[in-house]
Amino acid sequence: MTTGSLPARLDTPKAEDRNAVARPAPALPPDAGDWLADAQRYLRSVRRHKWLVLSLTLFATAAGIELSVYALPPNYAARATVWIQVPAHQARDEGPIWSGHLPISSGWIDLIRTNIVLEEVARRERLYLVNVSGDSAALTSFAIKERVRPGTYLLAVDTVGTGFTLTDDAGAVLDRGAVGDSIGAALGFAWVPPEGVLLAGHVVEFTVTTPAEAATRLRRELKVSSDMDGNFLRLELTGPDAAGVTGTVNAVASRFVAAAADLKRDNLTQLTGILGAQLEQAQARLRSAETALQRFRVTAVTEYAEGAAPVTPNMQYPQDPVFAGLLDLKVRRGDLLRDRAAIKRILAQGPESGLMVDALATLASVERSTELSQALRDLTAKQAVLRALRVRYTAEAPAVRRVAAEAATLERQTIPQLATGLARELERRAAELGQRADSVARDLRRIPPLAVEETRLQRDVTQSAQTVANLQQHYEEARLAEASSIPDVRFVDPALEPQEPTENWAPVLVLFTLITGLGAGVGSAVALDHRDRRVHDPEDITRTMGLTILGVVPHLERKRRAKQPEDGLPVLEAMRGICLNVLHSHGVGPVIVTVTSPGRADGKSFVASNLAVAFADAGYRTLLVDGDVRCGRLHRTLKLPRRPGLTDLLQGRASKEQAVQLSAYGMLSFLGCGTRTHDGPALVSSAALPRVLAGLRSSYHAIIIDSSPLAAGADAFALGTGTGTLLLVLRTGVSDGGLALAKLEVMSRLPIRVLGAVLNDVRGGSLYRDYSYYLEGYETQDEPDEARGQVLRAPEYP
Repeated sequence: MTTGSLPARLDTPKAEDRNAVARPAPALPPDAGDWLADAQRYLRSVRRHKWLVLSLTLFATAAGIELSVYALPPNYAARATVWIQVPAHQARDEGPIWSGHLPISSGWIDLIRTNIVLEEVARRERLYLVNVSGDSAALTSFAIKERVRPGTYLLAVDTVGTGFTLTDDAGAVLDRGAVGDSIGAALGFAWVPPEGVLLAGHVVEFTVTTPAEAATRLRRELKVSSDMDGNFLRLELTGPDAAGVTGTVNAVASRFVAAAADLKRDNLTQLTGILGAQLEQAQARLRSAETALQRFRVTAVTEYAEGAAPVTPNMQYPQDPVFAGLLDLKVRRGDLLRDRAAIKRILAQGPESGLMVDALATLASVERSTELSQALRDLTAKQAVLRALRVRYTAEAPAVRRVAAEAATLERQTIPQLATGLARELERRAAELGQRADSVARDLRRIPPLAVEETRLQRDVTQSAQTVANLQQHYEEARLAEASSIPDVRFVDPALEPQEPTENWAPVLVLFTLITGLGAGVGSAVALDHRDRRVHDPEDITRTMGLTILGVVPHLERKRRAKQPEDGLPVLEAMRGICLNVLHSHGVGPVIVTVTSPGRADGKSFVASNLAVAFADAGYRTLLVDGDVRCGRLHRTLKLPRRPGLTDLLQGRASKEQAVQLSAYGMLSFLGCGTRTHDGPALVSSAALPRVLAGLRSSYHAIIIDSSPLAAGADAFALGTGTGTLLLVLRTGVSDGGLALAKLEVMSRLPIRVLGAVLNDVRGGSLYRDYSYYLEGYETQDEPDEARGQVLRAPEYP
């Protein structure tokens, strides 16, 4: 295409319309689509840092899997049920026989949590052995003695396999011997590993605790509950070892049944002993009463033989009912007064003497007192329970303290109060009987005392015999209960080994770590993007900088360009679109534009040279000026001399005809940067630049000036001021957006109109595809000249 056959320009808009096109795009209101824009920005951040996000997600997920395997293994729950025989409600006057049941429903739960049950289970199930690392086959025969030294131990077999060394966690040697000997006997171990287990170089690390500590740990982990009626106790134990928790919970239930049976048998034995002691005292009292009666009758017979006639025949009451009633009143009054005196004497001794229960139980008035006799029976039962519990528990055990407190209350408060009240009642009744006796027959006051005394002694014998009979009955009942005692608890539902875990936090933990890793990755990507000043998104240009994107230049592979020239077709199409946008954004007159970028490696020279080729291919006389007087290399791209050039032309050392050179691209001329000199930047900023540009303007339709980067001094500002327009080249992922924004702020105070921005080196499938001007399948088919249709690029240098 010749200069004379230039294509007709499109209808150019008015000046104000062209200026409006070149202005920065107005930003949207702050609240218009912000959430959607933010979401898209975050998504682009994740896409740019996808390997970081993927790495953090995979790392967190792997850590979660590792943690779920070793720190949070699945837990299995084993459950067993024990049946408890709850007796029917019994009457208060059933006697002093205690059936052997614990006094309250919670007593069974207290029993199952005591060391009597749990410590025995800890020894049987070897719960004192924890944190075993290495081959645990050597510990299959491990056991402990009554006393053991707790700690962490390391068993190491020598390289020959004939000797072993046992050390603690501090490295101190505790035992040494030959393989096959007993290990750690001095430490409380009963351990002889089986033959063939301890091999050469074998190492086993384990921790031993005391059975009491193991029982305490089991007490915390064991869950015990009962139903509303108290007929069933449910035991539940949870742990990572299904077989282990099943064996442990069954062992606890079995030991609990055995302990309950032993406790009931011991209670009945203690009760039988107490009743036996009371029976012996009652029998002694009966023998004493019989002896007194016999002695009295012998004495009375002697008096009769000396001449004293009996008052009545056979020492019996006379047939006169008045005399019989008066005699009965005197005897009853005497009994009341003696019982009152005995009660006062017993109360004066206090409960510390230990004879209160036995002494009060032998009094006839006490037996006839319902409340006091029942209190004495309750105290006897409580003492039997207390003795049985003290055999099994210490004095600080809750069950012992509770029963002891109840017995002390009965012995120190309830019984003394009831006995004191009974003494006052006996005194009142004795006074009443005395008044009645005085009022019945004042004439019979001289009744011979022998008859009264005989009646009293006979009544003592009768009451003592009745007391012995009652105690003998209770004693026989207690012995029968002891001989035929049946456990009150039964192991009815043993635990079965669970197959499915009840608690498996592994999926939750893995999901949590996956989400955490993903969140950390996304957060890191967004944080990196926030700290990254480079240009990535279209919003960085249109919103932040307020520039219009005039076009994008796709990525061009370096190695394939030489072998496959057709790969440059998308670049050529992009340059044609940019050429059109620049042409109509510039306005009337020849297109004179400065091409610059924020920093180096942004591709401004690449864009400037190929933009000039696009103008030349479109039939415009085009001049490409290398305005980078510091490091310009466009002469190497066009393979033309650098001198004379722009600096020579500005200094007047060369004419326009000498400095401007024709290129191989027909209508494209080239003006190199010229002779390099320290005065080059000053020359660009001098008044000579507008004169030179004015002289060149009339000869060309388009003048493209490639300037230094904005960060490299004021050269780009000077050239932009000279041309009046500027085209900013930004490279995605490379250009410093913050620097560009700062330079645009400076540029806003200069007479420079920024036409827009060109995005360079855009990868396929990126966010800038909407700005592309290339569609596969719509390439031109006619054969261009060899010098046309090629992408210009500076040669590569090491």
